[in-house]
Amino acid sequence: MCKAARHDTAATRRAAEKGTRVEQLAIDQIVTARAAAAAGCPAARHRLDALFDHGTFTEYGPLAGRSSDVEDDGPADGLVGGVGELGGRPVVAASYDRAVLDGTQSERNQRKLAKLIYLAQVNRWPLVLFVEGDGARPDDPCPAAGGGHHPRRWDTLDGLAELSGWVPTVAGSPAPCGMVTSPRRCCATSSSAWPAPPSACSRSRWSSTPHAGPRSRGRRADEALAAVRAYLDYWFDDAGSDASAARPAPSAATIGRIVPDNRRRAYDMRALITAFADDASVLELGRAWAPSMVTALARLEGRAIGIFANQPLSPNAGAIDSAAADKAARFIELCDAYELPLVSFIDNPGYMVGPDAERGGIARHHARPLSALHHRTVPLYSVQVRKAYGLGPYAMSGYGSSRHVPQLRLAWPSVESGGMSLEGAAYLVKRKEIQAAATPQEARAIRDAYAEQMRDVASGVRAGRTYSFDDVLLPEETRPRIAAMLRRTTRTLPAVKKHPIDPR
Repeated sequence: MCKAARHDTAATRRAAEKGTRVEQLAIDQIVTARAAAAAGCPAARHRLDALFDHGTFTEYGPLAGRSSDVEDDGPADGLVGGVGELGGRPVVAASYDRAVLDGTQSERNQRKLAKLIYLAQVNRWPLVLFVEGDGARPDDPCPAAGGGHHPRRWDTLDGLAELSGWVPTVAGSPAPCGMVTSPRRCCATSSSAWPAPPSACSRSRWSSTPHAGPRSRGRRADEALAAVRAYLDYWFDDAGSDASAARPAPSAATIGRIVPDNRRRAYDMRALITAFADDASVLELGRAWAPSMVTALARLEGRAIGIFANQPLSPNAGAIDSAAADKAARFIELCDAYELPLVSFIDNPGYMVGPDAERGGIARHHARPLSALHHRTVPLYSVQVRKAYGLGPYAMSGYGSSRHVPQLRLAWPSVESGGMSLEGAAYLVKRKEIQAAATPQEARAIRDAYAEQMRDVASGVRAGRTYSFDDVLLPEETRPRIAAMLRRTTRTLPAVKKHPIDPR
């Protein structure tokens, strides 16, 4: 072999050895970086490990850092995210961690989040976000002059808005959020703080419990994760294919005893909903917001449904104020977007009136549930339990204000209906007699006598005789009657998004 050839061979060998050393160094760096990433973001990884089925999490961007330095001190750039499975079904999730870089947002971790939102959108997978942190990262490189904000920040907000009405998006707040971080929670279908009460999937903004000990916080965190899993289970609705596995609640047979014989006594509508639905299947949404309206996801013979109802125990006695109108409308939109049939329970004295209601915008807000009911395409089954005055029954069923009337409009024997409360009507119809009464007791007697007379005229049997309802039935007959109608319908998600869900 000539000298030149020997020189070339030696050079090739040295280059190969050098390449091997470089490659091994890169491998060593990757192994070290992965180990650092696994050790970093402990809270974020714990949340995702607790959320997903064991061993199903596929992480995106575990090596991302605050810089490109091989010894970077920002594991996962403060945001852990990827795809995993809940009960064998795919879900996208991401979690900030305040313990890493103060949970701040950077151009890099926003690119990661944008990619995860993209995966949720194209695959129609639910998205779960655990949101906390101080907002934008102060030392993150600024965008080009005139750019204003990092475009990826708007990619994520636009992406969340695009998911609205397409797939469920659930946001939880383990800790307080900065101003830039909070919109991610507000854009979600459901959101809550953490630790949170068991009804964690809520539009309400709960704050963390300041005096809860570690054991209490851990218990509430577990409850919040269980609520997230339960909420998403209604979206998948697999249990609907096995009605034989569902069973009525223990109180189903005595549902008629929940409503007192004395019409002036209030009762808890939640107890009625629990007795109507499958055992242990009710997940209330937004319990702390607009207490005169109850909204909940539940199952009936294994089928996922949405229930909205008036709450007689509330300070408004079930009357609809601006917040309750928004709550009902938003819930109707949510169930309609995700093809969940609706059931409404009506015990409603009407809309709130007066100066306070007007200052709260009732004139503007009162039409929202009427509009949502008109535009829905999912089945609606309404049950009038007791009173329904004014526009109240229209807001709870669309009856009389929409061509999309309930597919089944039921009533219990305890119903009473009218354009206004019967006592209020007495002051108009019997005004002269009441004014001429010698004592307040006599005036009340005139009022009550007229109200009782009209109550008999509008009784349940008479309402059935005039076909004001499709049927007037006993309370315990309600569950099987509606379940029979549900068995005749199917749930098919449309290929295109029907509409977004109003974030108000």
